[in-house]
Formats: sequence, C-alpha cells, structure tokens
Amino acid sequence: MKFGDKLIELRKKNGYSQEELAEKLGVSRQSVSKWESNNTYPETDKIIQIANLFDCSMDDLINDKVTDIESSLRKNKNIYNIWDSLLEFITKTINMFSKMSFSEGFKCVIEFVVLGFILSILGHIVCSMASEIIANIFSFLSREHVFLLREVIQSIFHLIWFILSIIIMIYTFKIKYLNDYEMETIQINQKKNNNKDNSVQGENKIIRNENEKPFAFLGVLSKIVIYFIKFFVFCILIGTVCSTVGLVISGVFTVSFISTHVMFIWILLSIIASIVISIQFTILFISFLFDKKFNFKLHLIIFIVCIVLFGCGVGMSALNIKNIDFINDNSVFNLKTKELSLEYIDDLVIESNGVGVANKYKYVIDNNMSDNVISVSREIDSKYFKLETISTSMDSLPVIKVQEDFYHDFGLYYKFFINNLKKNKIYTLANYGNDPLVIKANETTINKLIDNLKKLYLIEENVGDGEIDITVVQDKVYFKNSLMGEYNAKDDSIHYDVDNYACKREVEVTPNGERIIYTCNFIEEG
Repeated sequence: MKFGDKLIELRKKNGYSQEELAEKLGVSRQSVSKWESNNTYPETDKIIQIANLFDCSMDDLINDKVTDIESSLRKNKNIYNIWDSLLEFITKTINMFSKMSFSEGFKCVIEFVVLGFILSILGHIVCSMASEIIANIFSFLSREHVFLLREVIQSIFHLIWFILSIIIMIYTFKIKYLNDYEMETIQINQKKNNNKDNSVQGENKIIRNENEKPFAFLGVLSKIVIYFIKFFVFCILIGTVCSTVGLVISGVFTVSFISTHVMFIWILLSIIASIVISIQFTILFISFLFDKKFNFKLHLIIFIVCIVLFGCGVGMSALNIKNIDFINDNSVFNLKTKELSLEYIDDLVIESNGVGVANKYKYVIDNNMSDNVISVSREIDSKYFKLETISTSMDSLPVIKVQEDFYHDFGLYYKFFINNLKKNKIYTLANYGNDPLVIKANETTINKLIDNLKKLYLIEENVGDGEIDITVVQDKVYFKNSLMGEYNAKDDSIHYDVDNYACKREVEVTPNGERIIYTCNFIEEG
C-alpha cells in the first residue's frame, strides 16, 4: 500500500479535508494533493509531523508492505503489543549496527558502558542516602529492626534505580542513535519513491554531529576510553605481529623435517592454521586502530576452518608421537671418564653443576697424592659434552663448579636427532649425568673439602673403605625474609648493608645436623 493511499485513509478517518491537513502541516493544499496521488514524497520532518498527528509510527507510513493502516493503528494501541514493540526495537538496533563501521559500533557500546557506570555510581549514592534518611525516621525502633528496614529500603531503591537506569539508557540510545537510523531510512525510501536516485551505492553510514546531540559528554568520555583501548590494542598488535613472524619461522623450520617423519606434515598444518588465525587477529586490530571495515562473517568462517585444521593437525601429530620410542638408555652415548686437575685453596668448596643430578659426590682418598692437589672426574660423551670448571663464590667462600656443557654445534645435534627420529626413536638425557662427581685427593684435603661443604649445606654422609659418598640435602642457612646484607660462612656471621636492621638467629635440629634460621627486620627507632 503506497504512502499516498495511507494518507488518504488516515485523513478521511480523522475527518480532515486536504485544506485542513495542509494547514496543520504548514504546507499548501497542492502539496497534500501531490502526496496523496503518489507523485511526490513529503520531507522527513513532515513525515514525523504526520506520524504524530495520526498517532502512528513512521514505519507504518513509509513501509509499502503495511497494507492495512487501520489494523496497524489498532495494533499499536493494544496493551498486549509490548513484546512486538520490543522485537521491533531489537530488529532496528541490529539493522543499525549492521550498517555501522566497526569503530562506530564500538564507540556506541563504549558510550553506554560509560553511561551505565555513571548511573550505577549515582544510584549507589542516592539509594544509600535515601535509605539512611528513611531509616533514621524510624530510629525509635530497635537496632535490629532499623538495620533490617534499611536493607529492605535500600534493596527496593536499588531495584527502582536499576529499572529507571534501563529506561534512561534505552531512551538515550533512541534519541542519540536510533532516530538517526530511522530518519536515514526514510530519506532512502523517499529517494526511491521520488525516483531521484535509482540505486543507493556504497555503505549506508550513519553520520552524527556529536555537538548537536543530547548527552554530548558521552561522546567525549567514550573517545577518551577508546584512545586508551587503542593504545592497549596497539601493544597487543605488536605481539600478534611478532607471533606471526615466529610462527612463519617455525613453519619454515618444520618444512626441513618433513622428509624425516610424517608427523611434521601434521605439525606444519597446525602451524599454518595458527599463522592464518594470527593474521586474522592482526587484521582485526589494524581495522580497529584505523577505523577500517572488518568483514566479520568472512573472517569467522576462516577462523572456524582454521580451528578445525589446527585440531586435526594436533590430533594427528599426537597419534604419530605415540609411535615414537623415547629412550632413556645411555648406551647410545660413548661414555668415558674425563678428568680435570684442581688446586686446593683455603675454604674451597667444589660443587657439581652437571646435566643430571648435581647434589651427589664421591670422595676418593688417595694418600699418594700431594697436598692441595685435587682430581675431579665424571663419565661423559666427549663428542657431545665437555667437562669444565667455573670459579665463583657463595657466602664468602670460594666455589668451583664442575659442569658438563653442550658443544654448541647445531649441525651435530641436528644430525643425531634426525638419524634417530627416522627410526622412530628419540634419546633423552633423563639418566645421563646421574653418576656422582668423583673427587679424588689425599685424606687431609678430602676432610677439608667436606668441612667446607658442611659450612654451606646439610649433608648425608656414607663412609666406606677409602671412599665417602655424600648427598647434599638442603642449605644450612635459611632466611625467612629478605636479607639486606651478606652472610659470611667462614665465621658464621652477618654483615649489614643498612642501618637499623637486625636478624634473629634460631637453630633447628635435623637428622642431618643443625640448621640455622634467620628472621631479619628493621628496628623501629625509639
């Protein structure tokens, strides 16, 4: 049903002549006549006037699908039409957001989050004050009754304020956004009906002048919030770009292993899916930062496909890993004893810092060795590892750490890994280096080394024929809080770096000896 036909029906139903209607709308009778003959279409403001005059919606007037204007009016006045009105409001809102750019829609959401926050703060203040005032009026009641009355009144006020806040936010949304959308829709239909523009090209963007709108302060607040959010999004964008680069490098690296094992085909599939997802997030963040259009539907489809591919890749990789034997046998390594010579100095402590267990020692007594001469040894595979020492200090004692270090030859380890992977085998270092560090010296030097070790650790000692097996259990000295100073294990003392600071010393008896516990705090002046 055309607009002109509806206007005739509404005019006659309300008993207006064309002259009377023209007078009420502030136009000429010829204009009304042209509208009713569907030759021209009224301006937007006139459509709003007509809708208000005949108590109908603008959509009922301009929507040609509405064929019975009277039944539509009855429906609008029906008290049971609240649900339909809600659905219509939701539909218009969805249509409006679908025509907005990503940044416009996000800005709209932020504005009403800010408005909701402001209303909630005001509501808390108002409801608390009002409930307190009313409760004071009934102060003649007992304390329990006043407290209960205050809580009930406050709950009622909060409920009322919540409903009022929803109404305010919906009304604000309508006059600030939805009316613009409806007026734009009218303008588009007006162009179509007047045949002034046969096609509407491009996106229908909703353009608003914030300075001329109610609640313009919301626009300012939302911009401030958006600027902060854009800063954090920019930081996340840097992370996604770096992750994309890292995934690409991992993908290229994985390609070199494809000929080795079929598992890497599925790993590569998972990496490619991850790269696409990372690129999608990068595009999303860039679109938000630079207010560009983002095709959510297309990217959502791609995202779901990539998630499926990623899951398939991970699942198939896991199935292939099940066919690989992880071997802890050291037989693959050509273990030979490697020995280093050290010189004893006062208070020297020798520690193991190897690949495997680093707290086991075997002291071997050899009285044929000269004083101050020490030999340390361990079985290692010299092809892949080297035995070396590092000089350091701990609690004012000189310490030599004996450690096994990898030779940094990537090609060597790559070849070892590939050759075994082709056989569905991966050798681990779980049992490698678990043998204790062997320390050989004469009895006098051995006793000095053990005494020095006891200054730092509580130990388990097993004395045999010419050998002493030692396992480090825990540190001898423990601080319950930070120490602003230095512990000296030589004379069992603490030297403070700051004034007004002291530590309380306690001794805890354990099966492996006495453990010293310090509780350090600042001393309050006066």
